[in-house]
Amino acid sequence: GLVLLLASNAFCQTDEATRKAIEDMDWMTEQYPPFNFVDEKDGQLKGITVDILMQIFKKIGVSISEKDIKVLPWARSYKRVLEKPGSVLFSTTYTVERLQNFRFVGPIIPTWVSIIAPKDKHLTIRTVEDMNKLRIGVVRDDIGDQLITALGVDDDSIERTSSAVNMIQMLDRNRLDAIAYAEDVAHYQFGIAGLDNDDFETVRVLKRSHMGYSFHRTTDPRILEPIRQALDELRADGTIDRIYRDYIRGAKSAER
Repeated sequence: GLVLLLASNAFCQTDEATRKAIEDMDWMTEQYPPFNFVDEKDGQLKGITVDILMQIFKKIGVSISEKDIKVLPWARSYKRVLEKPGSVLFSTTYTVERLQNFRFVGPIIPTWVSIIAPKDKHLTIRTVEDMNKLRIGVVRDDIGDQLITALGVDDDSIERTSSAVNMIQMLDRNRLDAIAYAEDVAHYQFGIAGLDNDDFETVRVLKRSHMGYSFHRTTDPRILEPIRQALDELRADGTIDRIYRDYIRGAKSAER
């Protein structure tokens, strides 16, 4: 028992080289509420995965604050984390394809990526041919884009945008038939845009997965170990659930 205790204590005191390596990384995120976003009211970076990350840093003694994290358009940061050693992007949906390109730490939170449409369109999607008859909005290089592209949906049927805000506006103005996006993020965005979530429905679930932090594939796994361990501890003690519930409750009251 004592050996285990000593080992875990030593582990909490993440060694200085590891802490420095984590602090020197290029941390990137995007506007993807409720997971990660800059709050328009106070200009602060916040969200479920941001708050969890700050708790991880606190646990392992890493001095990085929200201000040290760059907020970039998804396509640009995604390209950077693929190409640049020492870069990290979150929150990222796990897929088998992406696991070949990154080192992941997670899972943080489950997520469903779906085709979502206004109920009054009465859409039924059974096949790729059904999708090809539609105009489906995606955020460029986002998981929704990657999933419907992999299914073989025609490029002509995919409307790629730079942000979820653009995509939701286009859907609201009837310039899109549907969107391919994470459900909880889409519903959060509908709330922010003043739309009624009850007017939309999931037409087809594309993927059930979960969110994680993705690191450049050359990242030393030993550096990621304390982050992983801290995440497990936050899950075990209920911190992750509490953070998640707080944001989802906030989104529901924003809708009203």
